[in-house]
Amino acid sequence: MNSQITFPENLTDFLYWIKTTTEAFWLSVPKDEPIYGAKWLPLTDQQIDELELKYSIQFGVEHREFLKILHTIDKHYINEEESDDHIEMQYEETEEQRKKREFWSPPYRPSYFYNWITEKEWIESRLAWIDDFYISDILGVNASWLRSWGPRPESDNEKIRIFREWYHKAPRLLPITAHTFLMDHNGQGLRPVLSVYGFDTITYGWNLRHYLLREFDKELGLTATYYDKEYQEEFTDLIMGIPELDALQKIRLADADIPYWKEVITYYDHPGKPSWQGFWVDWTPET
Repeated sequence: MNSQITFPENLTDFLYWIKTTTEAFWLSVPKDEPIYGAKWLPLTDQQIDELELKYSIQFGVEHREFLKILHTIDKHYINEEESDDHIEMQYEETEEQRKKREFWSPPYRPSYFYNWITEKEWIESRLAWIDDFYISDILGVNASWLRSWGPRPESDNEKIRIFREWYHKAPRLLPITAHTFLMDHNGQGLRPVLSVYGFDTITYGWNLRHYLLREFDKELGLTATYYDKEYQEEFTDLIMGIPELDALQKIRLADADIPYWKEVITYYDHPGKPSWQGFWVDWTPET
């Protein structure tokens, strides 16, 4: 692997490079692997427009271009036979419980990246995921509450009102895959890909480009083997020495401008406690 590689600067060219490189890799794997021969399934401008209208959302420039060139693939990495999706329920549940369970996790495996055309139930559940999960954290045993919201009121209805007032001003998080989301067009600053479990929200990539480079590191030939002297073992990580990738990996959370959601990402940080600051940034306590 040439560590001096430069990725296409133009977003469209970059996404087409992701497309051709990953598809070539998937064609090179053994034919008995589930991902063999996988292809991306892009959307048209008209389809994307219709999705925005249907769900009352607006994709950011990067997200929209991603959907036009990549969107999702036509295969899974995991054998369906090895999946636990079809395990029978071990207890009886009411119709209301079943509907709630299937809303949060529809009864079939979603695409590796969500298919916005065919997976209506998954898309709807993910769009509701943020609101529902944060409210459950606020009203539940965690009693989570951001400092910017001011004193915590006694009334649950008032807590929900304050949260939703903040939430409707914040850039909306739109689903990509599993519980990862990308910010919409609203606001300035970085638009990281976030993994969201209520207030347990972390960064998966500082932007869509970074996320894709990390997500497809093996397919893109961006991995290297290193030796950890402390633990005396080898480990695999992104290759060092690629200018753009190095710069992204060394961004510090403390220096990042992230509208609204930065307060959530840093919710569990405490003074003097080592906390995550970046992918290649040491976990050192603040002085």
